[in-house]
Parts: sequence; structure tokens; C-alpha cells
Amino acid sequence: MSDAISTPPWPRRGLHELVAEQANRTPDRVAVRCGARSLSYRELVEAGDRAAARLAERGVGPGQVVAVMVDRSVELPVALLAVLGSGAAFVPVDPAYPRERQEHMLHDSGAATTLTVARLADRAGTADVLTLDQPEPPARSAVAGPPRDGRPTPAATTDSLAYIMYTSGSTGRPKGVAVDHRCLVKGVLAMGAVVRPEPGDVWLSVTSASFDPVLVELFLPLVHGSTVEIATEQQVLDGEALRDLLAGSGATVLQATPLTWRLLLDAGWTGGLRVALCGGETLAPSLAAELVARCGSVWNIYGPTETTVWSTAHHVTPADRHAVPVGRPLPDTTVRVLDERMRAVAVGERGEVWIGGGGVTRGYHGRPELTDGSFVADPFGSAGDRLYRTGDLGRLRADGALELLGRADHQVKIRGHRVELGEIENWLQEHPSVAGAVVLPRLDGAEQGLVGYVRPDRDHPFDESRLRAHAAVRLPRHMVPGVFVRVDVWPRTPSGKIDRRALPAPGTAGSGDVHGTSGVVDWEDATMGALADVWQHVLGVPPSGPEANFFALGGHSLQVMRMVKGIRARFGVRVNAARMMQSPTLAEQAALVRAAVAAEAAPAASR
Repeated sequence: MSDAISTPPWPRRGLHELVAEQANRTPDRVAVRCGARSLSYRELVEAGDRAAARLAERGVGPGQVVAVMVDRSVELPVALLAVLGSGAAFVPVDPAYPRERQEHMLHDSGAATTLTVARLADRAGTADVLTLDQPEPPARSAVAGPPRDGRPTPAATTDSLAYIMYTSGSTGRPKGVAVDHRCLVKGVLAMGAVVRPEPGDVWLSVTSASFDPVLVELFLPLVHGSTVEIATEQQVLDGEALRDLLAGSGATVLQATPLTWRLLLDAGWTGGLRVALCGGETLAPSLAAELVARCGSVWNIYGPTETTVWSTAHHVTPADRHAVPVGRPLPDTTVRVLDERMRAVAVGERGEVWIGGGGVTRGYHGRPELTDGSFVADPFGSAGDRLYRTGDLGRLRADGALELLGRADHQVKIRGHRVELGEIENWLQEHPSVAGAVVLPRLDGAEQGLVGYVRPDRDHPFDESRLRAHAAVRLPRHMVPGVFVRVDVWPRTPSGKIDRRALPAPGTAGSGDVHGTSGVVDWEDATMGALADVWQHVLGVPPSGPEANFFALGGHSLQVMRMVKGIRARFGVRVNAARMMQSPTLAEQAALVRAAVAAEAAPAASR
């Protein structure tokens, strides 16, 4: 595939068609691998076509939405190609999301069929479930619509809906961004101008299916004849396993958040990639310098879901010592920095970032009032051109590169995910023990976390464990505050609003923290007490007892790896990072450590 498709005009075909064309050119080349399984280009396209035909038999086609609930496996690209090939649109549903959040996404999108794999089928929330890795049963209890009686499925056009991607919403419910085929093609292919894909490339895919950058790391390689290596769920969580996979797979391109890059560096990764892409959160100059020293080419990339994956890119160099810009617009993209009256500000001046071009999506599915507030006619462009209001503050440098300067609202990025603080606040306030709640970002070292400030209701006893359980009903793990601070009286601004800047930092005098220990804890044994010290060192807060939850105290995958290193230093054994993720309480992790110590001692005793 030539560089011609990395710039407009874009092909007037869907991505599934472009992948099929590549399969005709290189049918026997490996298209996708995951663990011990692999699919050639021919096998990938044929599997997608078979699943698309099964969807058509159910009456699925243009104008309909299919939920895709597939974990990190070779079935993921098969599922996405199948839905696109059927003419329908897909909505990714993360199997790890709380049931209530999944149900909202299914209801809001109108998805009547779930495309999944057998190991996840029992989590599907629709009546009609199609499993990719199992044959059809003789009869189904429900179907999405009338079968097509063998008639060809109507082809989707470039203006047809391709997918709905849900992001955090300030009203307390996630909102779905509706993206058509034209935007999807542009969003994927425009990144070719940055990566310059080569047929011999091996792309390592580490992004969740519910996070739209996954579409670039799956489809851009596949339209260029490259190979996609999909990391398993356990490998994504384990820095050392991910480091070994990079080396063993011969990976040449990796797209990841700063958290994942730091996970790799902490595991001793020495580099060697042709292209490193970093996006989703602010790239610190120190991390940028480490990546530049290890990779052939490093890019800092930026873009909201509403403008289809990425919108700008900056080639990082050693000169980026103080701040790393997000760069210039990708092909078929415009970036404007405007004042409150939508006038362009001068170079170097602060303003709000607006994005236009071929990646601007339809808007929010079923939410015309939200769409009208964020998507407007481009006063600087031609008839029909639109701009999306990002809510990001920034300035344009003299060289045309965009620097981001924070947010104009209460939205933050947590581990690559866009989070509306209002959604968390609204849900916390639905608990009877909470009279009011404010959620703020906090910087813990180089990592962003969340603090929940809670004013208890006088008529209900406040119990943090119950509040955390309430939060987990609807909120994904990355949206649950790691620390709660009790506030009896809100500080106020002169206008009477809550003064968020005056809220105390956790751990300071008068902060009313409700996450730490209360008095001296009598640990069950020396192992648990020593492990509690490791928690204190990694998290910055002590566990309150054996049932304290690592993730409830703000832990995440990078900190799990630091726990693994701390355990090795303290106990002289290595515990599995994935097992640690599955064992969140102090008691469970202490059991893992005891088992590892016993396993280490057994061979010595037999000698």
C-alpha cells in the first residue's frame, strides 16, 4: 500500500474493504497474533465474512447497532470487521465495566445483538448473543430482526454510522460519540503520515477495545500489510511480560499511554522500536527524553474521541526539555485557538482549542442538545465545515505546534481515559450518606489520580466501604477516587460557590482523610505486617486492615508492578503481577506472598 492513502482524498470505501483488498495482495501473510494463535490475512477476512453473514441471518444490517464484547484476542479484529462488513455499527462494551454502565450503553445505543466469545457470553446484556468461537445453536430464543432470506446485505456508505464510542459524561451518564465510516477511514489513515507504515512492521496492540486508539493500532497495520501482535490481558498488566513480548514478537511500533511507557521502563525495557507513539495523557519531558534515547522516532499525539482518534502529532526531540507540545494538525485536520467570542488569538496567547476537518464526527448519539453545544459551523471554513469545542486550553507556538495548558472545565485524563468529574460527583451524591461531593485530580508523583471530597449527610452514618461499593456499581475502576476526604463545611468563594482550590490536600492537617489506619493494627503475622509496609511505600497511604483494597486506595497497574518489585526486595520472591491484580486485598496478596515463599523454600529443602 502506497503513502497515497496517508493523505486526502481518502478512499471512498470502508476499512473492512481496504483490509480485504490487502488480503487479496498478501493472503498468506500473518495478519494478527495473540499468544499461540495467529490468523493470516485470508483467514482473518474469511472469519470476518462468516461472522458478518451470521449477523445478516439475524436481520442485522445498516442502521442497526451491535455490541462487541471481546477481550484481547485474535477475535477482536474479526468482530470489528464482521460488524462493519454487515453494514451495522459497533459499540465496544468492556466486559470489566460495572453491569449498570454496560446496561446504559446497550440501552442508549439501541444495540439488540451482542457479538462476543464463549468465555464472555454469560456477561452479554442483550437477548440475542452471537459467539464467534462457537457454531450456531439449532434454534435461537431471540433474534435482532427478520432474516434477510439470502438477499445481499445492503452496503454501508461513507456516511453510514460505523461505531459509537462512549466517554464520560458530566450529567452522570456516559455519552456516546457517533462516528461514520468517512471519519473512521480518515481517523485511521491520517496516522500513516506519522508512522509511515512498512509491510515488515509488527504493531504491538495494548489498548482496550473501549478506547478508540485501538482502531489505529488494529486497522492501520492491516491496510498496509503489517502484522498486529495483540498483548493478552495479563501481559498488558505485567511490565516484565510486556517487555519480553516486545522483544519476542519483533515489534517495531507501539502506541501507548505514558503510564504504559513508564511500566515498560520500570521493567528494564531498553528500547529498539522504530516508532513510539505516546498519547492519552500529558507526556512529561523526563519520560519523553527516556523514550527518545531508546527509539528511532517518538511522537506525542493528541485528539478527542469527537474528532476521531488523533488530531495532532509532534515529533519529539532532545530539544523538548521543558514542555512537550502535541504538535501540528494531521492531514485533513484544522486546529484553531480561539477566545470566548470565537476570535483567533495571537501566536503564543492562551485560548480554547477547537478542531475541524474530516474527522469531526456526527456528535453525541441521541443527545442533540449536547451536540449543538459542542459542534458548530466553522466561521473560518467553507460551507458545511464544522468545528468541535474540545474544552482544552492551549496556545500555538511560532512554529505552528500546539501546546496544551489544561482544561476550561472539570474534565481530566486518568490513565488515558477522559473523565468528567461531574459524572463521579453526581453518582456519589446519590448515596444516602452523602450530602455533597466534589472530585478533584491529584498528582501523585508523575501519575494523575482522583480525590473525593465528601460532606456527610447528618441523618445517615458515613461508611467509606459502603460508598466505595456504591461507586463500583456504575463507575469503572479508573473513575473511583483513590482517596476520600471528609469535609464538614465547604469552603466558599465570594460568589458563594464551592472554592475547589481551598479544599485541603489529603494527609494535611484538617483534611479529614477517611482512607488510612485508625490506631495500631494488629497484623495476623509478620508477612502481612511487612506487606503493609510495602503498600505504604507504594501507595503513600497505609492499609487499614487485612481487607483493605489496593485499588480502592488508588492503586493501578503501574503500582502493581512496583509492588512486585517491592515484594521481591522485601521477601526475595517474585509474585505474578496478573495474580496481584486479581487479588486486591491485603490478606489475598499476603497469601500470594506466603505461597511464593513456600514454593521457593521447597526445592531447597529437598536438596
